[in-house]
Amino acid sequence: MRFAFQWKKLLGAGVLCAFALWLNACTETPEVPVAAPDMSELFEDVDDAKIDIESHLIVLPDGLNSFTVDNIAALGGSKCYLALDDDPVDPEIDWDNPVNTGTELELDDEGLRIVVLDDANRVVAVWTIRLPERKSSSSVKAKSSSSSEKSSSSAKSSSSEESSSSEEESSSSEMPESSSAEESSSSEMPESSSSEAVKLSELSVAKGTVTVKDSLVYVELPYGVDLSKVTLLPLDTVNDLRRRVTMDFADDSGKVATYSVVAGVQLPGSDFSARNDFWATTSDAMATKTTSAAIKVSSKANLEFDGGMATVTTREVEGSFLFIDGSWKMAGGFYFSGEYAGETALDIYEQGSDGGTPSTGDSYIANDMSFGKPFTARPVAFELRYSYHHETGKSSDYPQKSLVYVMLVGKNGKVVATGAFSDDASVDMKNRTVNLSYGKDPFGLLSGEYPVAEGLSLGKGDEDVVAIHVMFASSAYAHVVSGGTLGNDDKYRGGENSALVLDDFKLIY
Repeated sequence: MRFAFQWKKLLGAGVLCAFALWLNACTETPEVPVAAPDMSELFEDVDDAKIDIESHLIVLPDGLNSFTVDNIAALGGSKCYLALDDDPVDPEIDWDNPVNTGTELELDDEGLRIVVLDDANRVVAVWTIRLPERKSSSSVKAKSSSSSEKSSSSAKSSSSEESSSSEEESSSSEMPESSSAEESSSSEMPESSSSEAVKLSELSVAKGTVTVKDSLVYVELPYGVDLSKVTLLPLDTVNDLRRRVTMDFADDSGKVATYSVVAGVQLPGSDFSARNDFWATTSDAMATKTTSAAIKVSSKANLEFDGGMATVTTREVEGSFLFIDGSWKMAGGFYFSGEYAGETALDIYEQGSDGGTPSTGDSYIANDMSFGKPFTARPVAFELRYSYHHETGKSSDYPQKSLVYVMLVGKNGKVVATGAFSDDASVDMKNRTVNLSYGKDPFGLLSGEYPVAEGLSLGKGDEDVVAIHVMFASSAYAHVVSGGTLGNDDKYRGGENSALVLDDFKLIY
């Protein structure tokens, strides 16, 4: 959207980008003092803008809330775009809206961010442009910091989609203490003191818990809570915690420091003490006998709960003509986030059967699986306590192995992150941690003929998460139920009675 601009005060995004490139060159020679360029030589009436080189922050003069980009060609081939998020290191870029000469932009209360790219589309800098702070009544309660840079929902964002290092995340603050102290001495901002900052020990959240470890503040909330609208008490601001942000808090001694704040949820029923509707299974259909023409198709349940654990097992599905055995197929045990539409053993034996004589060809039961449940958090890993009993299958093309995976999925089927493992030999009960790879698929989930949703494609990793796909399978390939008449068991895509035992599952943030 373009806005008319009636001011002669012009603050060009081209200047911001040129300024960022100038800064990059300066930092290569640390012995040269870093100083702000004289922007008045390039544009009129911008002397009052507050510029913080270290944190890439520009605060517009009071009364100026819009600007027109002037002379973008001064960048010498580099490009500028608006950022779609607050990530200061690896921002999501609005590729459809480049910032060019003559672009007219208007700031709202949240300000805007301009991404500077080199000729290879590598991020050179991300500049935040915002309006000056007001000295009016704060939306933060009395014990919060007087500067909303320290405690409000517009707190500084951190780019930690993939990293679990709190130390790295806390270093990406947009406004370091040195620059915020400089601003607080101006007439626009009240003086900040550590006694006004909220103490870590005072933090709480409705219907959830707050845990502090090193420089990480972890806010755990029940599944289904809107993570884009989280109020950390005693603050009265609403925070979008779908991605990590950084905020300043005080410890018990009153020392103020920057912390990485992240919200997360655990999935319902992930302790496997009882079956939960968040999860789907093929087991009910396996256990339901049915007859088509003169052929009876039967098997038995392959999901069982016992002693706080769940077990999924690979089992045969048998077809018999009247009382004469005639054909056998092998089906894996599956417990996954989503829904399953199959109702009887016939749906396992022959997915999509119209009720006629069942075929002895392959049955792709994944066609009856709807994968995924709503989810917006960004975990960095998952942990599973499990054991696995291995029975060798006869197929050389699709050997028996278990499969466990987590996929975070965005809009339009873009896979944001993946993490998976499998075992091809028995495993005693153990804990296993798997990192989630953002923008990567190292296991090959999308290309390995595994039970995954159709139409998925690997994203860049910076997309918003809208769903989580989790799969626990006793046989990685036996969602294609294969076999046939006597002597065709070499087509089985699973080893009979292979079993995956699930004890506890946890997402790590």
